[in-house]
Amino acid sequence: MKANRDCLGWTWLGVWVLVGVLAAGESIGWGQTPPPPRRHAERLTFDEKTGQWIREAQPVPGTEEGDLAIARQWLAREDYKTALKAVKAWIKTYGTESELYPEALYVQGTAALGTGDYRGANDAYQKLLNDYPGSPFAEQALKGQFAVAEQYLAGKKRKALWGLLRVKDREAGVKIMDDMVANYSDTPLAEMAQMSKADYYYSRNDFELAEQEYQAFASQFPNSRWHSRALLQSAWSALSSFPGVKFDDVGLVQAEERFHQFQRAYPQSAQQHDVPVILDEIAAKRAEKSLEIARFYDKSRRFKAAAYYYRATVRNWPGTPAAAQAESRLAALGEPLVPPEPAVPTTMPAAQANSTRSNRGAS
Repeated sequence: MKANRDCLGWTWLGVWVLVGVLAAGESIGWGQTPPPPRRHAERLTFDEKTGQWIREAQPVPGTEEGDLAIARQWLAREDYKTALKAVKAWIKTYGTESELYPEALYVQGTAALGTGDYRGANDAYQKLLNDYPGSPFAEQALKGQFAVAEQYLAGKKRKALWGLLRVKDREAGVKIMDDMVANYSDTPLAEMAQMSKADYYYSRNDFELAEQEYQAFASQFPNSRWHSRALLQSAWSALSSFPGVKFDDVGLVQAEERFHQFQRAYPQSAQQHDVPVILDEIAAKRAEKSLEIARFYDKSRRFKAAAYYYRATVRNWPGTPAAAQAESRLAALGEPLVPPEPAVPTTMPAAQANSTRSNRGAS
């Protein structure tokens, strides 16, 4: 009898447990993400009548607003995995026709960004920007895209092959920045995107592209607070692209022009950055490059060509060590520092005289 009573007691306990589970399932909905522990209000709403911030009501599971609020709360707590699961369930349940869909896209993109799913984040943000450009969440989505691009440029890996692999995709970061500059040029993020691209190429020692991107920034955003930095970095990039006197001096020529441009626009800052000294150093390198060409012809025993470049070195970059060496070598070759003027013929050349006499005879 006692054993039977014990079994009966456990049976009733099981019934009550089952009732409790069913009630809990009904309150939050099967398969729904429960709200996080309510330690504090996740959002405050400003009451214009009282002039005070008031706590929002606890979200009601099983409703459009409630389920999205739950996803938003998990996002606020930086539990991105749970937030992403919740918002995906919301989109599946309530679809794209809901008025709250733009906000759901923003929550999805931000949660995906938090989990490191950069492609998923960018796709959600881009859909929001394309389909709902006037949404209150569009500006935040644009900032989110910028964060995605920064992660790509920093070498963070994105998911590929159904999430089985992670690969670096810096080109995707550059593309996002390009689109931002092209399509949102009237926003501060466009300036940041252009500067970030230039800094990215400079950090990778791709100085030719860096020079182009910095110069593009200076041209497109002349009133930017970063305009002076863009001009200076453009000059440094051009100078860094010069590999040495045995190579083409295009980088030196561009650097000289860029530093002069910076000096004209920001004379005081140019003094602080020793731009006059840098320009003297560039002049010395260009003179050395010209002297190197002269020596090449000199070694090839093409003395007239050598003399031409020795003279050009002295004429274009006076006072430089290369000019002094060029002047010394001209003296050794017996060549004057200034080439003699070509002689003006005092008599008519024979061929021209014969032609003239023939024409007279024919007439």
